[in-house]
Amino acid sequence: MTVVLVLLVVGCRPAERPLVAVGKGPDRDVRVLLRPCSDDDPIREVVFLGSDEKGDGVDRPARDGWSDRPPGSVTGEQEVSLFDLPKGWQGKAGSVTELASDGDYSVSFVVGPNDTVRYKGLTRFTGVDVAGLASGQWWADGKAMSRAEFRAQADDAC
Repeated sequence: MTVVLVLLVVGCRPAERPLVAVGKGPDRDVRVLLRPCSDDDPIREVVFLGSDEKGDGVDRPARDGWSDRPPGSVTGEQEVSLFDLPKGWQGKAGSVTELASDGDYSVSFVVGPNDTVRYKGLTRFTGVDVAGLASGQWWADGKAMSRAEFRAQADDAC
C-alpha cells in the first residue's frame, strides 16, 4: 500500500521542462526567454530565485528574487529583463541589480488555467554561466546555445 501511495504522490507533480533560457542584453541587462509548449498555453506565474549555498561572499541584493504574474492570459514566447519586471505584470519585485559570480539561480514559469498546473518551465544557472555567454548566446538546460537551438530544444521537450 505504501508503494502505491508514493507512486501516486510522485505522479502528481507537474512536469519540469527546459523551457527557459537566460542571456545577456545591452547595458548589463540579463534577459530571460520563456517558451511555453503552445502559443495557447497561458503563463500563470514567473519566479526568479537566488541562493547562497556557497556561503560567504554573495551580496544579499544579488540573491533576492521575485515572483510575478502576467496580466490576463499571457501566451506565447516572452522575453523579459531579469532586473526590471514587465509593466502591467503583478508581483513582488526583489532588489536584484546584478548576478553574483558565485551565486546559484533559477527561473521558472508555470502553465495552466486557474489553479491547475499542467507543466513548469525551468532553468538553473550561475552568474559565471551568464557572464561567459557570447553575444547572441543563451544558457538553458546546463549549456550555452543559440536562440534557434534553444527553441528547437524547447520544442523537443514539449
